[in-house]
Amino acid sequence: MDIVSMIWSQYVVNILDILIVSYIFYRILLIIRGTKATQVVFGLVILLFVTIVAKDVLHLRTLSWLLEKFWVTAVIILAVVFQSEIRYGLAKLGSKLSYYGNHNNANMQTNFLEEISDAAIEMSKSRTGALIVLEKDMGLKNYTDTGINIDAKISQELILAIFQTKSPIHDGALIIHDERLHSAGCVLPISTEIEVKHLGTRHRAGIGLSSITDAVVLIVSEETGNISVAVDGEIKIIPQNDLLKTISKYYLKKD
Repeated sequence: MDIVSMIWSQYVVNILDILIVSYIFYRILLIIRGTKATQVVFGLVILLFVTIVAKDVLHLRTLSWLLEKFWVTAVIILAVVFQSEIRYGLAKLGSKLSYYGNHNNANMQTNFLEEISDAAIEMSKSRTGALIVLEKDMGLKNYTDTGINIDAKISQELILAIFQTKSPIHDGALIIHDERLHSAGCVLPISTEIEVKHLGTRHRAGIGLSSITDAVVLIVSEETGNISVAVDGEIKIIPQNDLLKTISKYYLKKD
């Protein structure tokens, strides 16, 4: 027993500690990857290096004092800067805990994805702009509340009717919840990243929502007819013959 206790206290605990901390940092890096938070982290690393050099190498007392005062309030500063990333990470954690009791990918029916895909292809041919959100584990109530509640079975015809140009809600987003058309005309957060400034409002809204939630966002361009999919803050154009396969892959995928 003494040997087991010694191995546990001197080796196993330390290894477990390192693995847990490594996993936490890995998940943090995944969350902030490709966002403005990446540059902030890089800046903090540089500032930490300057602090060490100023205090322990050059012995610059005034600069060291200022930097030490900064690090005292760093937790509050980081909470403000990373508020969206922190919210996203906590929501992802909560969604994972609830997922195992509420979902089963193996038995999930995906016929409704065919209806969405077919509707998107039809709108692409007629260059009808559309913004369709597939809710996954993270709830989108904040955004469904901004639109008109529909609560209808998913069908190609109804989707086309919602986005036809004479519809009063065609400019907003259509949100899919529990394999039903939940709400239409919804307002989504617009991405402010410099890299996407050249994109239209629908595309920036798709990127904005997908960067703070795990939703899959389908966008049909009114100008070009191209169909794009936004996931995890990234967007790419999808060929029509690969659309169903792509949205099925992203919708059914679990991290």
